[in-house]
Amino acid sequence: MKVKDSLTFLINFVFPNNCIVCSAKSGFYLCDKCLNSIKIYDKKRCSICSRPILSGDICGVCLSTTRYYSNGYSLFNYKNDTIKKIIEFIKFFNNPKLVNFLFYFRKEILNLAIFDGVECIVPSPMHKDDIRARGYNQSVSISKVLSKITGLPVCYDMILKIKKTKKQVGLNYNGRKRNLSGAFQFCKSYNVKKVLIVDDVFTTGSTINECAKILKSREIESNFFTIAITPSYSD
Repeated sequence: MKVKDSLTFLINFVFPNNCIVCSAKSGFYLCDKCLNSIKIYDKKRCSICSRPILSGDICGVCLSTTRYYSNGYSLFNYKNDTIKKIIEFIKFFNNPKLVNFLFYFRKEILNLAIFDGVECIVPSPMHKDDIRARGYNQSVSISKVLSKITGLPVCYDMILKIKKTKKQVGLNYNGRKRNLSGAFQFCKSYNVKKVLIVDDVFTTGSTINECAKILKSREIESNFFTIAITPSYSD
């Protein structure tokens, strides 16, 4: 982490009414200027995973691998400095309430096709040891906001993570897939046929796909939603 970023984090721990991006005085963790600078990622998208593509309708990854979810959508580009800081604060700096910034994009979220036919929201599960260490599951926090926006209920215990895994950072698609093999378990059945899996960032989609695989084995269709996506090409 750069010195400037470290100072920004420190300032906002001591003075939580400062914007996490520019450190300006603010009644929230984001000032109006920085909040207004956030834009929905407007690149051409894969119709299945929402990853940006240069041409066609489906990305090469979705064409070459088995995707168990039907389709998904990620609102923002993770390379955007503001979005990256927001997610870092949500995940690593004990600020799950920062997910409330999604209310600012309520209209855009309600217009997403991924909610068509969905009956409930399923947060991407964390292992109990990781929840204990962090104090919360950020995907649950995101799910609660989406529930308030859409009116859909959250099914917190449909899928559990039963195996503690290594951190996914630095692993490629195959490494992430191996790391997550056998990590999740279907736990509680609900009378639903289609759900929305929720996570913070879509990188390779391995976690979401593994959850979708378990759901599909129970004849439950799934879409997904994440706050941000890591692009597959430089833009």
